[in-house]
Amino acid sequence: MKDLLEVMRGRRSVLRFKADPIPEGDLEKILEAGRWAPSYANAQPWKFVVVRDPERRRALGALVERILVFRPGRVALAALGLGDAPVVIAVAVDPVRDPLHHLEAGAAATQNMALMAHALGYASFWAGVAGRREVEREVKRLLGLPRSWRVVALLPVGKPAYEPEPGQRLPLSEIVVQEGLP
Repeated sequence: MKDLLEVMRGRRSVLRFKADPIPEGDLEKILEAGRWAPSYANAQPWKFVVVRDPERRRALGALVERILVFRPGRVALAALGLGDAPVVIAVAVDPVRDPLHHLEAGAAATQNMALMAHALGYASFWAGVAGRREVEREVKRLLGLPRSWRVVALLPVGKPAYEPEPGQRLPLSEIVVQEGLP
C-alpha cells in the first residue's frame, strides 16, 4: 500500500475509464474505506448505492452532463466517463440520522473511497450532486432513494483510460495562518 500522503498527492480526477471490471474484493475495499469515514457522533448517515447496470450508468452520466454545463470542454467527457466506468457509487445521506452534518459525512465518505480507489490503482472523479435540486431529485428517483435523503456525489470508478496531469497546489505559506488572521 502506498504512503497516505503519496496517495493524496497522486489522486486526480480522471474523466474516462477502461471497461475492465473491478474485482469484488477491490470494490469491497473501496466501500469499506467509505464506511470508516468520520461522522458526527458516529451517526454514519450514509448509504452507498453501487451501480453496475450500463443503462442506469448512462442515465446518471446524462444527469452529470446537466451539472457540468458551466465547464466547457469537460462536459461530454465527464458524462461519457461516468456512463462508461464499470462501477458508479452514489453516496446518499439520511438527514434524520444526522440533521446537522450529514453532507459533511457524505463528503468524507466520498473522499475516503476516492483515495482508496487510487491506492488500489483505479481512477475516479467526484460528480457533486447535492445542491442541484432537479438533478438530485432525478438521481434519487433513478436509484429508488427516499425523497428526504440527499445525494452528495456520484463516484465513477474504473481503470484510467489515460494518465492525468500532475496536480498543482498553492504553497502552504499562502494558505496557512497561525493563530488567526491579522
